[in-house]
Amino acid sequence: MTAISTSLPVLERLRSVAERVWERIDRSMLRLQGRLDTPSYDRWLPYGFAIVQITVLITLVLARFHQLDHGVETAKYAQAAWQIGEDLKPVTTLAGGNLIAEQGSLILYPLGLLTSVLPRIETLLIIKSIALGLTIIPLWRLARRHGLLGIGATSTIVFAYSIYTYVHNMNVADFAPAVLAVPALMWAVLSGFDAKPDRTMQQNYDHQVRPRAKRIMTLAIIFALCCRADLGLAVAGLGILLLIERRRRVGLIALIVGLCWFLIAMYGLQRGLSDGAFPFLEPYAEFGDTPLGALWGILSHPVRFTQIVGTQANFQILVTLLAPVLFLPLTAPRYLMPAIPLYVLYMGADVPPGRIREAAQTVPMTVFVFVATVFALKRTGRILVKQVRVERRIILALLLTAIVFFVRDSSTTPYTEPWQWGGRDETDLARVDAIELIPIDEPVRASVSMLPLLAERLGVYELDFSIGEFNGEDPDISIPLGDRLNDVIAEVTSDVDWLLVDRDLESVEGLEGQIDTFRVRLGELGWELQSENPGLDRIEVYNFTGIIGAVPVAQEEPVDLFGFGQIDEVEVGDGAEGSQDADG
Repeated sequence: MTAISTSLPVLERLRSVAERVWERIDRSMLRLQGRLDTPSYDRWLPYGFAIVQITVLITLVLARFHQLDHGVETAKYAQAAWQIGEDLKPVTTLAGGNLIAEQGSLILYPLGLLTSVLPRIETLLIIKSIALGLTIIPLWRLARRHGLLGIGATSTIVFAYSIYTYVHNMNVADFAPAVLAVPALMWAVLSGFDAKPDRTMQQNYDHQVRPRAKRIMTLAIIFALCCRADLGLAVAGLGILLLIERRRRVGLIALIVGLCWFLIAMYGLQRGLSDGAFPFLEPYAEFGDTPLGALWGILSHPVRFTQIVGTQANFQILVTLLAPVLFLPLTAPRYLMPAIPLYVLYMGADVPPGRIREAAQTVPMTVFVFVATVFALKRTGRILVKQVRVERRIILALLLTAIVFFVRDSSTTPYTEPWQWGGRDETDLARVDAIELIPIDEPVRASVSMLPLLAERLGVYELDFSIGEFNGEDPDISIPLGDRLNDVIAEVTSDVDWLLVDRDLESVEGLEGQIDTFRVRLGELGWELQSENPGLDRIEVYNFTGIIGAVPVAQEEPVDLFGFGQIDEVEVGDGAEGSQDADG
């Protein structure tokens, strides 16, 4: 009892000391915010944040590209940009047709012209990083003008965006034109709210109205739609949101332009470039092969579609989208609504899984998650004069949560040691050396790790060992590579004169157990292994020469005939020549 009574004053002292320290920190933060909360700082701070973010993102994406971690998507768009720069149609061998037909990405034409005078892949990746960094500027303006948030809360939202999991995933993932629409969508939201409301409300909107808001919003919408046509659904959702917010004129513009372009691109542009087909509906082949047929299939099979959307993988992605911002968007669902219909369609698509592969599909959700976060914080705070004061504990919790989920889920988490990216090991150097062996005018089929460096040519194809991997009657049954090796070889050797096989890739993992048989079968078809160390090189180069048995194979053991020991190879040759002379 005496020990407890003596410890209580100590705890009280510690508590009082902690409270005094916290009060000093609080006063210091308020003093700093008061100094920064001026028109000049408010004007230039977002540009400073954006420059820092752009620098970090460019460094990361170029380091990842230098170590050859990009794949078929980057190669596909680089090949299309190269063809546009050479005054050719973007009908790529990697896409199997006109690339514009996949997503209606008309932005590829100016990108093709720009990259015709600049390093192609590096320029595409840098532009993507710049787009993600520039999003900070309209996000800052939205939080300050319409969220009425202070410098501290606004800076916290911007910081949460800068380390947001899917911002970094989109940055280091393969190039996708849809990522360029992120700043455009955010600017469209900002300009829509900047427009004059239909009627005077209790609030004074004089300081928020911008005379050119309608034009800026229209230009931003057009740019976003040129990046990916199905973003028209998100734009239409933005139009509905603006109508709810009593901004009828800009709301109608967004709604009409978004829906009209979505339908025109789907039935006109993309279908016309695909000879009447709908290639973008391949992920929904289970429900129908036409837009109306797929829509009716989804509506008539709601349970099946719900099962696809509600998979554990989709649930985990949804949590990763909302958790870094404390699930605050769920308290302001109106502002999250524009992205939901389109993202539900994305979740119901049959596409290869993986957070990096699916990063570009999170574009609309990423934008409207932060839009909803801004207005959610506005609701949680108290209005003091013309500014909303948010409880500091909420700001601190948002800051810590953003950091925790960045470390846990981001592709650039410290656990991946991104500061060591950019180097090349022996396998990477072997990939570069192998590519230099391929003549520029001869068709080649290569593993995905080497496709970006082969993109600036007409005849380049992806090496795919998954052909016939699943049973047609039961898709859950996987067929071993050995049982379908002949079919795989027939497919991968068609239309090309060179094969580049990267044995370190996961996609060819099943090849290791069949590599000797693979070499022998290719040799029987006239393919020669270009290697000084057969079986030891991790990158194998095959050239079609037409000479049967051109691939080195293991020699057979000599046979002991009738117990007389091994017959010398020269004696066999001499004996054969003697027999031929005798016959003669």
